Amino acid sequence: MRSTFLWSLVLMMVPLSSAGAQRPDSASQRADSLRNRIQERFASRVQEQLNLTDDQAVKLRVTSREFDTRWRDLMSRKRGIRQQMADQLKPGIAANQDSVAKLTDALIQLRMAEAQTARDELKEQSKYLNAVQRARLYAMRERFAHRVKEVHGHRGDMRGRHRGGHWGDVKEHRRGERGGI
Repeated sequence: MRSTFLWSLVLMMVPLSSAGAQRPDSASQRADSLRNRIQERFASRVQEQLNLTDDQAVKLRVTSREFDTRWRDLMSRKRGIRQQMADQLKPGIAANQDSVAKLTDALIQLRMAEAQTARDELKEQSKYLNAVQRARLYAMRERFAHRVKEVHGHRGDMRGRHRGGHWGDVKEHRRGERGGI
């Protein structure tokens, strides 16, 4: 019960991390600390459930940190493109055809970059994880991402907010986001 509460609390605080500049330092530090504890706990569970050696666990953490930067950049770029697309597609305002075409192309290119990043990460992991370990890791990340989405969705529903608003949100919500270590 305690771990479920902790996970829920942590997952609800994750969106606050993107607003770090708008919060006092102490709140930002608490969110960072909480995020770090979650990552460490997830890493421990991964090591235990995948039966990783200490060497494998260290290598996985290094790889995860390296690719986390790439994933964050891709997600940031995606949010920016989606916001621009949403601005173009506002009801009652004529969209600029050229801008919409360029933004659509940018989203397609971004999806290709995401696929390449996933391939690169799996290739790196294959140097120290076997195929079964990689598949189980992927499944654990998917479950974690699904839980995050559920908590965020529930949190938004509790506040009476609409969770959409960006072009492609429904599709992205169904797919989930990448979970990390």
